[in-house]
This record gives sequence, structure tokens and C-alpha cells, in this order.
Amino acid sequence: MTLKRAFTLFLCLLMAVFVILGPGLLYRYKVDYNKSFDHMKGKVPWRGVITVWDYPRLNTQNGTKLTWISARIKQFEKLHPGVYIDFKELDVNSGSILLKAAAKTGAYPDVAPVGTDSYFMSQGLLEELDGYITEAEKSDFLTSAIESTSYGSKLYGLPWMMTSYTMLLNTQLFNEKNVPVPQDGNWTYEQFTEAIKQLTYDTNRKKGPEVYGFNSSMQPGSYNIYGILMSDGAEIISSENGRYAFDSPQALSGVQKLYQLKYTYNATPDNFGAATQWEVLSSFINGKTAVITAPSWAIPYIRNLSTGSIEFTTANYPTGKAEVPVGIDANTCAFGVLKQTDENKRQMCIEFIKLLTSAESQEELKNYGYFPVRKSGENLYQNDKEMSMIQKSLGFVKPIPRHENWEQIDLILQSRIKAAITGELTPEQALKDARELLRKYTE
Repeated sequence: MTLKRAFTLFLCLLMAVFVILGPGLLYRYKVDYNKSFDHMKGKVPWRGVITVWDYPRLNTQNGTKLTWISARIKQFEKLHPGVYIDFKELDVNSGSILLKAAAKTGAYPDVAPVGTDSYFMSQGLLEELDGYITEAEKSDFLTSAIESTSYGSKLYGLPWMMTSYTMLLNTQLFNEKNVPVPQDGNWTYEQFTEAIKQLTYDTNRKKGPEVYGFNSSMQPGSYNIYGILMSDGAEIISSENGRYAFDSPQALSGVQKLYQLKYTYNATPDNFGAATQWEVLSSFINGKTAVITAPSWAIPYIRNLSTGSIEFTTANYPTGKAEVPVGIDANTCAFGVLKQTDENKRQMCIEFIKLLTSAESQEELKNYGYFPVRKSGENLYQNDKEMSMIQKSLGFVKPIPRHENWEQIDLILQSRIKAAITGELTPEQALKDARELLRKYTE
């Protein structure tokens, strides 16, 4: 056998061995590439659409209402390719009703500003956030803000901002009539009524006053007048037993105070009780009203609108028998994630509300007349006397009662009080009517 034939025979034998044994050897040494991705399971970014509903927020610097949320949406979509935010603007007056109706039908959004709403928390409609938010992340939030988003010791929302109502005083009118502006923003109810009586006057001897001492708007979901209504210690829902309590002597005293401003002291214009917030603001800016109630955002709004043509300051609500400037307000806005079935989408929704409520977002609150909910932002208004005064008074503001029918309670109560102010009912009749109409919601 020649060398060439021997080599050929060797190759044939080698190939035969490989054919017989090869598959076993390949299986033994193969690399399972699928297993190499096991550590990435659950970490592959979720892609899809997140629906977000929110109210318009007035930027007092440029007059726009959706720039804040639009900027956050663009930022988030850039950070998370393949994730798209479907945004719906809520109506300020009917948004709360729409959200609850959507929740009852199961057609709710993924994210909404319901992180302090006891209805959504108590009905199990919100995702619990404790497993997604670390103690370090929570530690920068103000205690009061975190408490407002908690229910049954569980966290259901992340706070973004706080707001409140205040009294605005036209200091030019005060000075012209030699009426003292309340020192440090504090005054009693007697000092308040004496001031507004002096600040109601006729400038050109025509029939009736041209300048009025006081005005305020009234509408459900707006708490401008509650600082006067509750100044003698009234409660709407009892802090002791959770029952309706606005039929007490203290409550009657609060309604009578509002009634007397118009009919005893004649210190309000005819549209007191019927005027819109914008009509009240306009009368103040035009120097036709000396004192008004207004939300905190009105301060930067008036500053930018009037460009210094009106001199004004703020004051707390006047103190009555309660001895502190009380009031109520849904003063913390917090975002919550409504119930999800997909864990990856749930995490993405939570990442979105983390972005909305980040520490970096607090600096922007100046543009909206809102107050920070983080300890790192507490000095936001240190050089702003008026906003700083309101910020200090936040400790006196009570959150709206955690009652599942609060919207109906507020609607009926304000409608009856408005009927008293417009002269349709006496204060006593107004409270009696409210009590009867609210039985099915409070008993």
C-alpha cells in the first residue's frame, strides 16, 4: 500500500468516526446562547402607550397652560424610546367627576393626579408604591406631603406641589384711607371688618360705592371662603367620628359672617357670591376692590400682568374664635398610578411619576405660584415676602376631609351658602337645607 493510499484510508476512517461521534461531541460542547440572556429577563425595557390625564397648569410667566406637562412628556419619551404618552387634558370643574366615572367603568388612565384622593385609595384603584420607592427617595419629601398620599400606612402617590388660598390686599387703597395693613399678615375678624368698611367708598359722589372693601368667588372645588366659614372652629366632617358636622353654632356663625359682609356692612359688590374668580381678580387689579381671596398662583399672575401698576401684599385669613387662621384645601397635588396588569408597564408608569415629581421639578414651581413638597426646595421663596408668608401658613391649612362623597358634600354645601349670600335663604335656612340634602351622602 502506497503512502498516498494509506493517507486517504486514514482520512476516510477519521470522517467515519466524526460522522458517528460528532453529534454527541457537538451537543456536549455546544453553547446555549439563550441562557446567556437569562440575566436580562425582566430588564428588557417595556414599550407601548401610557395614558396620562392631568389638569392645565397656568404658567404665570407666559400664560400657557400645558407647557410643563408637555416638556415632561417629551423628556420621558426621549429617555425611553418606544414609550409614548397619550395625554388628555382634564376640565378644571368636571375633571374629578370624569376621573371617578372612568374608574367605575374600568376606562381609567394609567397615570392621573389622584395620589391624595381617598376614594381612589380606599377603593383599591391605585398601585401601592412602597415596593418601588426607597426610603432614601421618600426622605426628601415633606412629612405632611407624604402623609397626604398615604392610606392605611401604604403609599399610593408621589407629591408634586402644594398650593393654598390667601387674602390679597391693595396696599395703595389702604394707604390712601389711612387703614393699617395687618402686621405680619395677621388680623382678627374685628380688625378685618373694620378695615373693609373703611375701604368701601364713593370716589365721585355717584349713587353707591365705587370701591368695595371685599369680594370673593365661590364654586365647588374652590375653597376661597372656607377660611371665613371655619374661623370660629367649625368642622365640615367631624374629626372625632367622621360624621357631617356643619350644622353647629360655629358653622352658623361662619355663614352669618359672610352674610353680614354683604347685608350688614355693605362692604361687597352685588356680585359677591356669584362672581367668578377672574371677575374678582379683575376688580382687584383695577382698584375696585381692596381685599379679595385668591389662590396662591394669583400672586405671580398679577405681578406679571400688572407690571407694577398695582401695589399689593398678602394676609392670612382673619382669626375668629379658632384663634388661628384656619381653612381647608386639597393643597397637595400628587400623581398616582392606577391598577396595572403588566409588571413592566407598572414599573414604567412609576418611572414617569418619579420624573414628574423629581427634585429638579421643584424650581419650576415659581412659574406657577405653587409651593415645594421637598425639603430640598423649602427655600424657593426665601426672597419673596408674599409667597413666603403663604408658605408659612400652610401648617394651618387642613386637608379636605377624607370622605368618599366629598364632591357631593362640597357641591351642596357651597350651593346653599351661595343662596344665603345672594339673599335667597337666611343663614339658618341654608344650613338646614344643606343638612337635609346631604343626608343620603353622609349617613
